[in-house]
Amino acid sequence: MPNRNSARQAITHHRALFISDLHLGAAGSKAHNILEFLKCCRAEAVYLVGDIFDLWCVGSVHWTSVHNEVVAELNRFSNEGAQLIYLVGNHDRYSIEAVQKYLPTADFRERAIHEAADNKTYLVMHGDQADRRLFRWHFMTVLGSRLDAILRGMDHRIAQNRPRGQKKIFGHLVDSFTRIAAMGERFETRLVFAANNAGADGVICGHSHRPGVRTHDGMIYANCGDWINSFTALTEDHKGQIELHWWCPEHAEVQRPAVAKPFSTAVGSGRPQEA
Repeated sequence: MPNRNSARQAITHHRALFISDLHLGAAGSKAHNILEFLKCCRAEAVYLVGDIFDLWCVGSVHWTSVHNEVVAELNRFSNEGAQLIYLVGNHDRYSIEAVQKYLPTADFRERAIHEAADNKTYLVMHGDQADRRLFRWHFMTVLGSRLDAILRGMDHRIAQNRPRGQKKIFGHLVDSFTRIAAMGERFETRLVFAANNAGADGVICGHSHRPGVRTHDGMIYANCGDWINSFTALTEDHKGQIELHWWCPEHAEVQRPAVAKPFSTAVGSGRPQEA
């Protein structure tokens, strides 16, 4: 299953698109890159594999006009006839009523079974279900989000004194903790076991922010990655092949967007406005 790199490419048509961990509203989310990627995609089915929004516990919501455009792009898929399926994650579970309001046509689920064009089936779920019991506590998700916001805010404040191109110190700490909490192979094994119990041929997930497509004892494990560091998504072509796409943000033109309120109804619905 090959990987593909893409940046500002022509519109690509997929049988299915799987994307997770956008964390819209969090300090680390890269809304501009998400928007540019979504504009390049057309799909018959779109799976939002959890943690799309991060609004309920970060103290200060980071939201611009670009975030509203991302919401509009997500709605565009369903407006054009695609099936929009939302797999709830640990960061958006407690704001799900707001999310349902602004993605009105999405089908919200804890897990789903996707049947590919080659008749293989995949259990699709966010992946937090495979965490250790401690990390599944609501308090731990709140704590993690608040620490992420605080540390990334500190990085932003000292950015003017940092040499250009130097990695953000506190962002590196956050990323390292995320990798440790993901548990590596144990996390993957638990999800593959769940897929096997569901009678599926593999699992498609997010949560760990560690993108990849590989096999475990003949079962397929595919992780969407995230849009804070990896800028990746999974796609299925019309032959049933699952591929990992790496977006290349260094080629995108980044402009400073205007600050906006979350979910502006003028653009957030993705629907044309009446005159």
